[in-house]
Amino acid sequence: MAKKIKYFIVVSALSIAVSSCSFLDMDPNTIVRNSFYNSEAEVIHGLAGVYGALGRESVYGNYYSLMLSNIDDLSYSNRTSTNNFSQLYAHDASSTEIFEAWTSLYAGIGNANAFMEAVENSEFDPEHKYYNEARFMRAYYHFILAQAWGDVPKKEHSATSPEDVMCAATPQHELLKWVASEMEACLPLAEETLENAPSRVVKVTMQGILARVYLFMAGATVEGNEAYRKDYYGKAREYAWEVIKSARGIEGATSLNISLNPSYSQVFINMITDTYDKTWNESLWEVDFLGDRSSSAAWTNGRIGDCIGLQSNASEDFSNWACNYSYAYYNGSLKLFNLYYETDRTDNDVALMASFTAGDDLTDESVAEKYHWDKRQAWNMCPYNYSGNTHVPPYPTPEHVSGTHPDEAQRSYDKTPYVASSVSTAMNATVARGIRNCGKWRRETIYEAQMSAKDLYTCINFPLLRYSDVLLMFAEADNEYNGTPSQEAYNCVKEVRDRAGIETRPFADYSSYTGFQQFVRDERGRELCFESLRKYDLIRWGIFVEEMRGYVTDIQDPDWPVNTNSTPNQAALLIGQNVQERHVLLPIPSIELGVNTSLTQNKLW
Repeated sequence: MAKKIKYFIVVSALSIAVSSCSFLDMDPNTIVRNSFYNSEAEVIHGLAGVYGALGRESVYGNYYSLMLSNIDDLSYSNRTSTNNFSQLYAHDASSTEIFEAWTSLYAGIGNANAFMEAVENSEFDPEHKYYNEARFMRAYYHFILAQAWGDVPKKEHSATSPEDVMCAATPQHELLKWVASEMEACLPLAEETLENAPSRVVKVTMQGILARVYLFMAGATVEGNEAYRKDYYGKAREYAWEVIKSARGIEGATSLNISLNPSYSQVFINMITDTYDKTWNESLWEVDFLGDRSSSAAWTNGRIGDCIGLQSNASEDFSNWACNYSYAYYNGSLKLFNLYYETDRTDNDVALMASFTAGDDLTDESVAEKYHWDKRQAWNMCPYNYSGNTHVPPYPTPEHVSGTHPDEAQRSYDKTPYVASSVSTAMNATVARGIRNCGKWRRETIYEAQMSAKDLYTCINFPLLRYSDVLLMFAEADNEYNGTPSQEAYNCVKEVRDRAGIETRPFADYSSYTGFQQFVRDERGRELCFESLRKYDLIRWGIFVEEMRGYVTDIQDPDWPVNTNSTPNQAALLIGQNVQERHVLLPIPSIELGVNTSLTQNKLW
């Protein structure tokens, strides 16, 4: 069934290519008229339209996932060009990406409302299974809007007249309570198995997302939640534990084959190769992207790997590339490197890391394991890209060498080490800590299995919920609810760290509420960086502005490459200087305010 949904999303996208009119952009009255759903296949087609908003470039294809949500204390834009306003926190209410993300999320809500109204009494959905999925998706889109924009309109019905556009905002806290109640109402009818995962929501997906919703509801920036925070942490703990119970086969829950993939990198290699992991099922929900727009049969709206990945920008002879074209607009920060390399490490780990021999390939998980380097660091902040470089040995022996500089690594063909103060990462794996590309979704052809010229769209999927996130949400919620850490919460964090190949100090070292709180926060960064979650973690913890301003001092750190005039360093400085309290929320798009006069702009905008 998941494959059917995927197919119909592609069919919907194809209509864009051939007619400039997406199935998802049709007038809802056209696609839901009584005669439309004449079979279950047509119902599934309609449900694909509900999910389809996730895969738009303006949502998880680029704008929302990357431009609006991926600039945080661990990930920064490495460009300073004026068309990258949102990545530098220099955006305003007229910014295109903000308007496009807003309208696409409301298009998803509109599609859900139209679909629900069409199938509510349909003979092709007698058990309301499809209706139930659409109801959850409607709530999820509202959650994304409330999380990013704050007070926003709640849309529970299809628009039938111009007056329906005039809709006042629902206060953020009130809307989040409605979101949680809607999601909870979907649980009894939700699919118990993993058959439709990860492209569609099933019961454990809903439970995991509910844990995320309740954690955000308990956050420091949600007005009016003070009296309910402990209850919300309790609900987050409850729902995360339900997923864990299913994974562990604990009595009272449906036993499911869910666990951490033993290989951290393989989780993302699966997404790069557009492969569902049905062995471990760590990825519980992800956005599907198909093809690379090389033909109408390979249409997609995803730029994962192109906008975020390892820089690789040769312009010719793509048939021999080792890494497909990537702008690689995002770098991991010095703070992220040090979270892996220094924070929460044991003395034994530190000694083993210090014994690392230059020339060994840390991107090989067996090598990382030997020296107790965090395998996540080796993948997420790998010590090379494909940008090409000159005259700082050692280089790998390239198959394609420059006639002028035979020691030069050529862009798109050869792994290119980073260089700081004339020392390359091939010589010393700890240099260039703050200028490495985000490597989580790279376009190396050994993984992407295609060579695609300068095509900017990819088939790389994007995660919405992973089991490791559920483990860490439980640990956080348990500590916040009880006011002290438990052995079970510690074990959940340790399970995540064990997979990374690193040691964990004993529970006694994290036995205080504040000590364990920081431990979990740091572990979330190490595990989930670049997945559009960290910004909203910082916001709900009430430390967003403080942490973002850390870039101003971090670029002066000797461990950050010392050329403060370089473009990446200047971009990081601008981010740190630009961030203000108003950036906790996005501005309501000015076009929307012009149409819906019942709305008012967010405070400070």
